[in-house]
Amino acid sequence: MMRRRLAALTVPLLLSACAEVWTRPGTPEPVAEATQASCRQRSELAVPPQMVWVVVRPAGYVPEQRCWRRDGRDYCRTYRRWRPAEYGMADANDAPRESWRQQCMAAAGFTFQGYRPLRLN
Repeated sequence: MMRRRLAALTVPLLLSACAEVWTRPGTPEPVAEATQASCRQRSELAVPPQMVWVVVRPAGYVPEQRCWRRDGRDYCRTYRRWRPAEYGMADANDAPRESWRQQCMAAAGFTFQGYRPLRLN
């Protein structure tokens, strides 16, 4: 269970450490990055955040193991424990905003090439 949580936290960090590569023939990289920043700003104005409550983790029974030592032996017992649902805020317009930004880049003549590691300079 802990490994799944660690993986769930690690993947977004790894993706956030990558930058999108958009190219247009004859366009230098700084111009492409400036166009991308402009499209990102315009998409944030065109599709503002709409925060909504969502279920982050559904309710249900989870196994819980309890162990103890008695007379030199280890004993363990697994229980089923009820865990209530967890709620959190999420932006319902995140996907439409991303789509708007990608359309903006395509309208400017750029094509998406993939991801590259983020440069920290």
